[in-house]
Amino acid sequence: MESQTTTDVSDYIAALKRRRRMLAYIVMPIAAIAIGLSLGLPDRFSSSALFTFSQAEVSGELPTRGRQEKEYADQYVASLRDTVLAPDRLAAALKKPDAPKELQGGDLEDTIDKIADNTNVRTVRVPVLDPDSGREREIVSAFTVGYTSHDPVTAHHVAKWLTNAVLQASRDMLAERAGSSAQFYTAESDRYSRQISLLESKLADFKAKNFGQLPELRDVNLNVMDRNERDMQAVAEQIANLRQNRMFYSVQLEQAKASGTDANVLSQLEGEYARKQAIYDPDHPDLINLRRQIDSLRRGGPAISDMSLQQQLEAQKAILSETRQRYSADHPDVKRVQRQIDELQARIARGEKSDSTVPSSPTVMQIKAQINGVDTQIAGLEARSRELRTKMDQLVKRVEATPQVEREYQQLTRDLDLARTKYDELLKSRMDSELTSAAIAGGRSDEIRIVTPPAVPSEPAKPTRPLIAAAGIVLALVLGLAAVVLTEAMDQTVRGSRDVKRVLSVAPLAVIPQIQDAASLRRMRFRMVMLASCAVAGSFILVLAMRSLS
Repeated sequence: MESQTTTDVSDYIAALKRRRRMLAYIVMPIAAIAIGLSLGLPDRFSSSALFTFSQAEVSGELPTRGRQEKEYADQYVASLRDTVLAPDRLAAALKKPDAPKELQGGDLEDTIDKIADNTNVRTVRVPVLDPDSGREREIVSAFTVGYTSHDPVTAHHVAKWLTNAVLQASRDMLAERAGSSAQFYTAESDRYSRQISLLESKLADFKAKNFGQLPELRDVNLNVMDRNERDMQAVAEQIANLRQNRMFYSVQLEQAKASGTDANVLSQLEGEYARKQAIYDPDHPDLINLRRQIDSLRRGGPAISDMSLQQQLEAQKAILSETRQRYSADHPDVKRVQRQIDELQARIARGEKSDSTVPSSPTVMQIKAQINGVDTQIAGLEARSRELRTKMDQLVKRVEATPQVEREYQQLTRDLDLARTKYDELLKSRMDSELTSAAIAGGRSDEIRIVTPPAVPSEPAKPTRPLIAAAGIVLALVLGLAAVVLTEAMDQTVRGSRDVKRVLSVAPLAVIPQIQDAASLRRMRFRMVMLASCAVAGSFILVLAMRSLS
């Protein structure tokens, strides 16, 4: 049974010594290539601008913004990058006078590909605490736009040009949204304007059709009904009073007819004149008529009933003339005398003759005149009462129809008010969108703003030469050690006393070391020098090739 032996550090050191040529053959070329790359790669300068998001908004914009936009800011940045680096947009921008001179003069497609390859857009993320979930998450708070070139001035010029292009693309996107919003609000406001015109026309037709039955006239109708009712009561009272007076005059007329003496008639007229003188003015038509009858009886003349129709007309015209001097044309007494004159004129026009064949006393004639006047007043008041009753019936119908009219009226007014309110909102949003479009065109409503403008780089951003060299050396060592370990594991050669003891299970009596003479040492040094020279020469050639290609 073979004895088990352990491997210590000395075994690994011995293996490295035995395989030092292999290790050198692997490590030195790879390390030389890495160092050559670190020295030969050309410098690349990067100039970038830092953008942050502002709070500019399109007034009245339909899509909701704010927090949702912050959550999808990376998509916004990607859309902005794709817009700026679109071939058609780059081709149009390169033809403008403000394009960098370093990008002009070459093939357009190659220049566009070069810009797309050397432009880098990166987002800046910061951790925040989500107020809804209470968990920490990352949001995009800013982004950078840069350009990489072998010349620092070229990198600065192109980065500045790209910065302006990003700002312009953002404004174009915002202007497009604002224009879409303005177009939408214009169409909607026009539609509501037509709807308002239609509703106003319907409301006007409805008011014309239901005039007097509208809800806002309810209180007016009720007040008119109260006033009309009071007028009807007043007219009824006047009619009742006049009918009582007529009954009184009828009794007096019968008494006057029964007496038949002028003295008694004169006495009665004088008593009646004294009684009415205490009530009426001296120019009242009744007093004027009584004075004329008293004067006529005192002179021994005929009473009014004994006069012809023409004489009665002249007497009434004289009374009317005196009455107009006292009262206005609208006074009831003036109208009453005017009606008597019109009646006499109509009788004369018909050819009617006076039917007074029997002389009547002045008292009888005066009482008859009073009865006729009372009848005329009663007829006028009854006509007025019928007029008021008709008006009352109309008002009652209006008030009864008001609830039904009110429902339709409220429906029309509610629709009209809602349409006007919505129209005002749309009109305000339309004006806000137009103002926002003007602000966007003037650069006063940008969604992004420049925090750090691009500057001329003082140091190259690429390559990181120490890192490339260190990575190459580490890789060479790892590959070399791996090759040594793999070779040692596959090699079954017996070396040293440990291998003898492991194979034969017998300890050796003595160990004869390997003796190298001066010639073998010189050959080994020569090989190492040649290997190192080849590695250095290869690195130098690699550096020159890369420099020439750049």
